[in-house]
Amino acid sequence: MQGDLTTADEKRKTILIHSPDLNFCFSLSMLFQDRYNVITTTSSSMLEELVKNYVASLLIIDASPTEKLLGLLHHVKELNKQLPIIMLYVYSPKEAHLDRAARSEVDSVFYKPFDLTAMSKRINELLPT
Repeated sequence: MQGDLTTADEKRKTILIHSPDLNFCFSLSMLFQDRYNVITTTSSSMLEELVKNYVASLLIIDASPTEKLLGLLHHVKELNKQLPIIMLYVYSPKEAHLDRAARSEVDSVFYKPFDLTAMSKRINELLPT
C-alpha cells in the first residue's frame, strides 16, 4: 500500500486506488497527488479494510468485472453508500453481462485505453471543491 495515512492533508479529499498492477497504482498516484491525498493498494482484502476504516472521497478500481469483484463492489457500497466509484478495464463483448452489472454498482466506467482528460474531468465532477 502506498500513501501515508499519518501525513494526509485533512483539507484535501482522498482518492483510494486499487489495481493489481503496482506500477499503474504509482502512475495514477503521481497524476493526482498534487490535488488529492492518494492511497493505493494492490490487495482486494486491504481495499475492504481501507473503505471500512478510512474515509475515502473516491474509489478508482482498475480491474475487469468478475462475479467476485462485483460482490466486493456491492459490499464496499454497503460500507459507504456515498463513496463514488470509477472502474477502469478492457471491454469484452463476451462479458457484456458483467459490464452491465458493474455499471449498476459504480458511478463511471472507462474502457482501456481510456482518455485521461475525460477521467480527470469525471473525478472533478464527483469531487467538487
